[in-house]
Amino acid sequence: MEMYYNIHTHFKPKLPNEIAIRNGFLMLTANQYEQLPYPIAVGLHPWLLNHLSVNEATDALLERATLSNVKAIGEIGIDRAIQTPIDVQVAYFEAQLTVARALQKPVIIHAVRSYSDFLPYLKKHNLPMVFHGFNGNLQQAKELIKHGAYLSFGRHLLEPKLAEWLSQIPLTSIFLETDNAPHLTIAQVYQKAATLLNLSEADLCEKIAQNWKQLFG
Repeated sequence: MEMYYNIHTHFKPKLPNEIAIRNGFLMLTANQYEQLPYPIAVGLHPWLLNHLSVNEATDALLERATLSNVKAIGEIGIDRAIQTPIDVQVAYFEAQLTVARALQKPVIIHAVRSYSDFLPYLKKHNLPMVFHGFNGNLQQAKELIKHGAYLSFGRHLLEPKLAEWLSQIPLTSIFLETDNAPHLTIAQVYQKAATLLNLSEADLCEKIAQNWKQLFG
C-alpha cells in the first residue's frame, strides 16, 4: 500500500495509509499537544494575532515546539487580504521564525498576496519553508523555488490555471495537502496531481516520500 504524505491539514488523518501534519494553531496547552497521536505543526496564524502578544506567542511557541510530535512551525506568515497591519504581521512572523531557526524546524507558510514578501527571508535564512496551498503563478513559483522553498498544492489543483504549468516545476520542490477542505482526501489530491504531472500515482507517492525525508530527516 502506498503512503500518502499530507504536509498540511486541519483534520485528523482520514486514511489508514496517510501520514499528515495537522495544524495546531498554538491554542492548546503543551500537555494537550503532547497527547496527540500524530505529527503537528504549531504557530500563531496571521488571522489570530489578537489572541496573544508577540512575547506571549514566542514563549508559547518555544514551550510547545520542543515536543517530539511537533514537526514544523506554522502555519505562520503574511496575509495582505486582512485588515491587520502588515508591520504587525511581520513582527509576529519574524518572532516565530526566530524560534524555528533556533530549533531548526521547517516552517509552514501562510501567504496571501504576499509571496514576494518572503524572498528576503528565504535569501537570508537557510531554513526550509513550505508555502502551503500555493495558488500563485509560474513566475512566482520559480522565484520561490530558486531560493529553496517548497510549494504545497491542494484544492487549487482542481482549478484550470495550475494545470497549465505544474509540470514545469521540479518534483523535488513539491508537497501535497488537504488544508481545511472537510470532504477532500489526500488520495484525491494525489490522483489529480499525478494526472497533471503525467506520472503514475505510485511514482508520485515515491517522489513526495523522498521530499518528506529530505525535509524532516
